[in-house]
Amino acid sequence: MKKNLLTSWTKRKLLFIALLGLPFLSIQAQCPAVPISPQVICDASQLTFNDLDAFVTSGPNAVRWFLNPTGGSAIPQTQLVRQGTYYAGDTTGTCGTRSPLVIDFTVDPSGQSLDAIFCSNEMPTVQSYIDTALAVNIPAGGSVEVYSDFALTMMVSPSSALSGNANYFIVFVDATGCKGQIESGSTAVFPSPNAPTPPLTQEFCSDTNPTVADLNPGTTDNFNWYSDVDIANNPIPPALQLTTPLIDGETYYIQADNFFCESDVVEVMVQIDDPANPGIGDTIEYCVDSLPASDFDLFPLLTGMPDTSGTWSGPTTITNGNQGTTNISTLIAGTYNYVYTVPGPGACPDENTTIVIVINDVLSSGIASAIVPLNFCESQAPTAYDLFLLLDNEDAGGTWTQGSTSASPVINTPFDFTGLMPGTYDFTYSQNLSPNPCPEESTTVQVTVLQDPNAGTAIATEFCENDLVTNSPYDLFSSLDGTQDNNLGTWTDASNSVVTNPIDITGLTVAGSPYNYTYTIDNGSCTDTESIVITILPAPESGNYIGTPFEICEDEVAANSPYDLFNLLDGTQDTNGTWYTGNSSTGTAVTNSIDLTTLGNGTFNFTYNVPAIGTCTDVDVTVTVIINPLPDTGVPTPLSVCINDLAANSP
Repeated sequence: MKKNLLTSWTKRKLLFIALLGLPFLSIQAQCPAVPISPQVICDASQLTFNDLDAFVTSGPNAVRWFLNPTGGSAIPQTQLVRQGTYYAGDTTGTCGTRSPLVIDFTVDPSGQSLDAIFCSNEMPTVQSYIDTALAVNIPAGGSVEVYSDFALTMMVSPSSALSGNANYFIVFVDATGCKGQIESGSTAVFPSPNAPTPPLTQEFCSDTNPTVADLNPGTTDNFNWYSDVDIANNPIPPALQLTTPLIDGETYYIQADNFFCESDVVEVMVQIDDPANPGIGDTIEYCVDSLPASDFDLFPLLTGMPDTSGTWSGPTTITNGNQGTTNISTLIAGTYNYVYTVPGPGACPDENTTIVIVINDVLSSGIASAIVPLNFCESQAPTAYDLFLLLDNEDAGGTWTQGSTSASPVINTPFDFTGLMPGTYDFTYSQNLSPNPCPEESTTVQVTVLQDPNAGTAIATEFCENDLVTNSPYDLFSSLDGTQDNNLGTWTDASNSVVTNPIDITGLTVAGSPYNYTYTIDNGSCTDTESIVITILPAPESGNYIGTPFEICEDEVAANSPYDLFNLLDGTQDTNGTWYTGNSSTGTAVTNSIDLTTLGNGTFNFTYNVPAIGTCTDVDVTVTVIINPLPDTGVPTPLSVCINDLAANSP
């Protein structure tokens, strides 16, 4: 705090100094002069620049105040003065460098925002505003004045209620009565959200593991839950997480908010009940011919320590409260449900469990049908045979086993016999198996899988068409691998006609190929067949030598060249073969027709070879060409005789 030092002594001293300076002031063209600076102001409230004129010695012109020693614009005279340095001039603006005046307030300005926001449910008053925004700025031992008008004529009572938006003019006062300059502040009162309307007591069942998320907030959308409140009934942060488990008997607090304001707190009591325990039900089985004749209690059939507050319902009359006394002696075969229901406490639902009473009929496994024992040849064993074809008069719903008792391995029907080796097999159909209380009944039937004979395995058989004569007659067993049981079976052809083995194959042709023959063997119970295939392959043809050489005299060679060697074959040959010199195809290949003029006199052999067709070949054919020399007639000698010697030389 700053005190007012402008005492009477000081004032007299300043007046003396001012009188001494009058000649100097007149020299300054009568501009305003500031005799004393700084000036400490005790009552700064409503202080304007008009009031500062009292601190200068003015000239003939009106005083004006500036923010700068030279230049600038004059400050309005009615403007409130704040602490700082101001410069005195006049309306002419020709005072040169102006005189400064330092203004200091005894009560400094707060320098803080004096605004405050309230919520309607706080019931705020002017005193609330003072406590919230102004109290921290009040000088020690001082006070504050709050006005609703700038002229400070309407001081507001601290008990006045605040509403909506309002502007106030504040003056801080120190302990000596000095006042600061007017400061402005405002208040805003926002509507608080309505308090939530949750059920004040909320019940849950412990088996649902309730959390804060399960609490019912009532009619509000924006809210938070808290576990406690302070002495002013405000919630103590932090807000509870939605995953926080609820605790039985605890109080939880809900508060709505609308960003600016929060509602009044509403407390909710939580009650968590344990669910009812109806116990654990069971299934009890009886045989229809051995039902209990007397009454019995259902409750002892429950396990798991059931509550005793429940009631029974079922298909027969039930008495004796939770004990559930009943009689089932008149029931027929079927399934009957007896339900025990225990009412749930609080929010817990009713719970129930069921005693299931199954009354089994006495079921028959039937008798073996007339086709038992059933025989299958191994090769004819079915992949899906209905075993019920082996029984008569049986009841459905029983169990099939492969073996002679109900304890044998369980199987399904239809049954696949293809995996069984030759032999006799038992199959048992059983009824009333455990836990069925009725006496077990079983029927066993037999199925025999007969050994098949072996007709052997076919071997692929092929003949070249030019080898048929050589291989005929042909033993068909040569086309089996020898694994057949015997050779006493029957052969049939493709038309199923019986054929006699061995067979004549000379009439088989490539065009009629392939030829199928089937071997059938019978062991008295079962048969087996195996089919063979004979394939006739096309063969090459080298033709046949006509048997007569081509013979000419040497003087006829030129006339018969070139000579076509095919003239020496019978015409059945393939023409894609090759001719060779000599008696085999190992000689030198020659081009047909041949030039006889290159041969000379003598006997010449030529061999014809045709290429194989697949694996089939033909023999080479050799032909002969003979070129004879001309006979020698000698040299003629002239004979001269006398005519009279003719007789002597004749003949």
